[in-house]
Amino acid sequence: MDPNTPGRDLGFVGLRLGDLVVRYAVTYALTWVAVDLALPADVHTELWAPSIPLIAIPSLLISAYYALLNPRTSLEFRLPLAFLLLLPTWFLLFRNFAEMLLIPVTGQLVFALCVMRVPLLGPARR
Repeated sequence: MDPNTPGRDLGFVGLRLGDLVVRYAVTYALTWVAVDLALPADVHTELWAPSIPLIAIPSLLISAYYALLNPRTSLEFRLPLAFLLLLPTWFLLFRNFAEMLLIPVTGQLVFALCVMRVPLLGPARR
């Protein structure tokens, strides 16, 4: 990327990071709606709600950092990101939520493999 490309403009980078946050927030909200629907009626939201920022914040930071530093595209970009986004979900195994672990993991994989713009600073390519 040369200095004249839009990827070097701070406003352009800010818009792309905002796009990343919005796409992740929508995917993540749909994931947790699915988790809420999958939980038994006697399990209350207060039990799993503290897990939300413990997954979302590290996932957003990982996605942004990885996207800003990685020039690759397509599956060369998406597969390592998918693996990295599974890291914040490991603690769900220890919070008595092992039965619902499949839903947050699926949400993270859907974001990494389908929803996230690749490459972040260039034109979108599939």
